[in-house]
Amino acid sequence: MHRRPVSMKVAATLPIVTAFAALLMFGCRDSVTEPEPQFAKVNNRYQLTINGTINGGSISGGVVTSDRGGISCKIAPGGAVGGKCTQQYKSGSIVTLHLAPAAGAKLAFVSGNCQPSPENPLACDVTMHQNATVAVKFEPQPNTAMLSIGGGAAGSGTVSSNPSGISCSITSGTAGSTGCAAAFPLNASVTLTATAASGSYLKAWAGGGCDGSGTGVGKSTGVCTVVMSEARAIVVSFDRPANAALLGQWGNPFTWPALAIHANLLPNGKVMTWGRSDRLPVLWDPPTNNFGSASRPVDLFCSGHALLPDGRLLTSGGHSGIDNQGIRATRIYDYASNSWSAGPDMRNGRWYPTVTALPNGEMLTISGGDTAKQLNRIPEVFSTSGGWRALTSAESSIPYYPMMFVAPSGNVFVAGPSQSTGYLNTAGTGGWTAGPSRSAGRDYGSAVMYAPGKILVAGGGAPTATTEIIDLTAGSAATWSSGGNMRVPRRQMNATLLPDGTVLVTGGTNASGFNNTPTNDDVLAAERWNPDAKAWTQLARQTHYRLYHSTALLLPDARVLTVGSGQPAASGLSDDFTAELFTPPYLFKVDGTPASRPSISSAPDAVGYGQTFSVGTSEATSIAKVSWVRLGAVTHATDMNQRFSPLSFSKPNASTLSVTAPTSANLAPPGHYMLFIVDENGVPSVAKIVRIQ
Repeated sequence: MHRRPVSMKVAATLPIVTAFAALLMFGCRDSVTEPEPQFAKVNNRYQLTINGTINGGSISGGVVTSDRGGISCKIAPGGAVGGKCTQQYKSGSIVTLHLAPAAGAKLAFVSGNCQPSPENPLACDVTMHQNATVAVKFEPQPNTAMLSIGGGAAGSGTVSSNPSGISCSITSGTAGSTGCAAAFPLNASVTLTATAASGSYLKAWAGGGCDGSGTGVGKSTGVCTVVMSEARAIVVSFDRPANAALLGQWGNPFTWPALAIHANLLPNGKVMTWGRSDRLPVLWDPPTNNFGSASRPVDLFCSGHALLPDGRLLTSGGHSGIDNQGIRATRIYDYASNSWSAGPDMRNGRWYPTVTALPNGEMLTISGGDTAKQLNRIPEVFSTSGGWRALTSAESSIPYYPMMFVAPSGNVFVAGPSQSTGYLNTAGTGGWTAGPSRSAGRDYGSAVMYAPGKILVAGGGAPTATTEIIDLTAGSAATWSSGGNMRVPRRQMNATLLPDGTVLVTGGTNASGFNNTPTNDDVLAAERWNPDAKAWTQLARQTHYRLYHSTALLLPDARVLTVGSGQPAASGLSDDFTAELFTPPYLFKVDGTPASRPSISSAPDAVGYGQTFSVGTSEATSIAKVSWVRLGAVTHATDMNQRFSPLSFSKPNASTLSVTAPTSANLAPPGHYMLFIVDENGVPSVAKIVRIQ
């Protein structure tokens, strides 16, 4: 599981290291505080106790064990405990409890001081800052399971069930408030019949195994039979001709060979994804829709990753097989040879770290769980000579997968997810300077640098629909302000930069808790943020829920790939081995037909800082904007690599643009970017991938 600080209170009068040692560390919930971590050596031991008598005691029995040994506690019906139910642990230890219900029972409750694991619903973690009592309750398995229907896409129709219970109307992609959920006997087979309204058709089934077994796709009616072995949430998508110029358009879902928990756009235009160690990393070529694979050098699940200046992919850490326990491995993928090489091990393990490309060609890795399942508090820098340097003067409790951005000053700004922010100087042994605090923590929100020095942080937390922005070019006067509210509260979503300078948000859940099923199908609608108006617009609806462990990338053709979700899936959903492609409104004419696009006929493969270079295009006179977007590297709602820059240009003749590269690596760290030209109608070209060095 993750263990993120959500409050980073900094005393401005304290020395930098001491101030950032006050960052607060705890798990995925956003409203509970715990004692601050200790940075000096502490020899205290604290006692952990298991209690089975909460709320009248367990109705059914089960066993609680600990990964560090010492706890093997049997809870009987009524709550009586037996066996070894107490144990002392060293201060700061993270103790994983495994909660095993007896036959015919299920876990009903575990107290909030044991943080639930998104990777294992029958496990939780306790951080031993003090004596702790964990209350556990088991109860009998229910004899019914809930079936719910959601709507995707833009069409209308009805869904009914046999046996009866579901009589659901879906209008313009939205399921009605009644008739769309019912309880059925456990393990019963329920046949759903989807019937499109006039002018609509059945576009897709999703969830409950219907992705593969549902019939009638592309027709007016179809059926799917689901087995109610557990709660099921099914999305039925009817579609119809829509105003794609206003809403954009989602393509039909297609199969992805492995769950895409991590996704990267490579300099050759291919997409590389990976998930857990059960399947090999996937390579996908968007123009041909062909799939391939790469070898798996180590377990890369929950690693950090970003592109080196030469375009190779650097990964930091990964999975030891135990949640929160990272590995020390450094691996480098060469897209040209489709091969991995080993780099030097880091000083300690990392699980859930962020990797950031620095202006001088070095790479920063920060945070993550170490080999002892403790938060790794010492950042490290991968030098241009290929070794790691520990930033021992910058020790701090930065949360898992933090939102890190190179600021115009050259320092690295941590924008979240915690409420407090700061600047990391990566020179020498490092050091921190406090930054301005946001309004609240945004656990599993998403952040982008939408212009040089300008950052948007959206959603996260409870969740919330609010967003905040900051302009770091203001230096010490920089403050956070509202970026406007999204239409839907979200966490676990993805924010993706688009070539016209707007920001697309897709997926996520609007339910509280870490990885819970959305409360309704509103989150299926994408949203786009206009940075000039500070306003959000709701766009077309996709057909699959994309929650925890989903990813999204901007492609060189200016479409957006969304893929994955699950492992584990939210209640009622299943692991999602599909992908969808979103075509934004800018690729359509007013009548909904495909727009004529400007094209790049020539551009250099590499440029230098401040260099003026020529871009050939037969549409030079109609070009209104030139931009580039750094290639994406995304996981867990965090893109470690993308950033947007508008580029200044002139039109020396009707077939040439004269474009000037950013003058400083602080504004565009060395590496590969998608170069787009955008015409006066807002239509972008297919990108040319260019390296700046």
